[in-house]
Amino acid sequence: MRRSVGEAAVYGVVKADAYGHGAPGVALELERLGIDGLAVAGAAEVVELRNAGYGGRVLLLGGPESSGDLDRVVRGSATPVLTRLGQLTAWSAWLRTAGAGAGQALEVVVELDTGMSRAGLKLADWRAALDALRAAPEFRFAGLMSHLAESELAESSFTGEQERRFAAAVELLDSSERRSVPVHLANSSAALRRASTRWTAVRVGGALYGLDLATLAGGSETPALRPVMSLKAPIVDLRPVPAGAGVGYRRTWRAPGSARIALIRVGYGDGFSTGFGGGDVLVRGERCPIAGQVSMDSLTVDVTRVPGAVIGDECVLLGRQGKQRIGVGELAGRAGIAAYEVWCGLNRRLPRLLVGRRDRPREPGRDR
Repeated sequence: MRRSVGEAAVYGVVKADAYGHGAPGVALELERLGIDGLAVAGAAEVVELRNAGYGGRVLLLGGPESSGDLDRVVRGSATPVLTRLGQLTAWSAWLRTAGAGAGQALEVVVELDTGMSRAGLKLADWRAALDALRAAPEFRFAGLMSHLAESELAESSFTGEQERRFAAAVELLDSSERRSVPVHLANSSAALRRASTRWTAVRVGGALYGLDLATLAGGSETPALRPVMSLKAPIVDLRPVPAGAGVGYRRTWRAPGSARIALIRVGYGDGFSTGFGGGDVLVRGERCPIAGQVSMDSLTVDVTRVPGAVIGDECVLLGRQGKQRIGVGELAGRAGIAAYEVWCGLNRRLPRLLVGRRDRPREPGRDR
């Protein structure tokens, strides 16, 4: 990402347990690699990062929704993102009472709604918010951002319209603010492909984990990106079944001939959706079809084409094995869901094992 975005600062988005990758381990590795800051979606995620030992900057996208959340933000030295003008009044009241002992001004980043119509300050309220932040001693204006609605679409004219609206808003900043305040519009696809959106910082989510949505939307691949996550599990049982035998609930899959069925203990209770059935698993570098419905705690695979398969063999449900690869886009296509939903759906019942660094142990409590 540094090579792609030049001088722009890079903020890594680690909300939703780092898109299912395990936020504590990802945060510490990104800090080691020199990330400029992280962004999360909830106050509890701020606490989790601080408890894990992450010491860098944290943006709370959307801002705290309660006084308890604001307290967590202040105690966690995080920076809330303002999305509604009324938040300033609520935050100011809290800071002047319960938060009076905080000892320093609360940094605030402002998000503008330039057309996504999901969150962000109305453009008509931007001048008033900026004046209020400049005047209030309890706040320090610490950034300006917006979010692009369709940056992965190469032919989008609306992305250009959002750029123009954002540029007009930046014009209200004085010369000192333009030098010192981070300004960021680009998400992953824009950061990689649209230099005009980068400003002084970018917010990168999916690309950090090896996915460029523009590629899934028909754009050219980004060679430097490699998927970070693999989902692997061993064969725990093997059994022969005769031709015509049904496998799994309701016997929806019937053996076309004499077959060998492998059992893998990963199921929809782990977030491997029933929608991923009908596809393949990699066994000894070969694609082998999932046989029947995905169960809560397991799935069954027809490994007939791999006669040497034995109990203990590693199976890849997501990732690469030999010359074959099952990507997140393939799983998303099977289930008819967004690619990010595949990652986020893989829940914490699955252990995360960080690889590539010998000094990084398995995360505590994840011993399944």
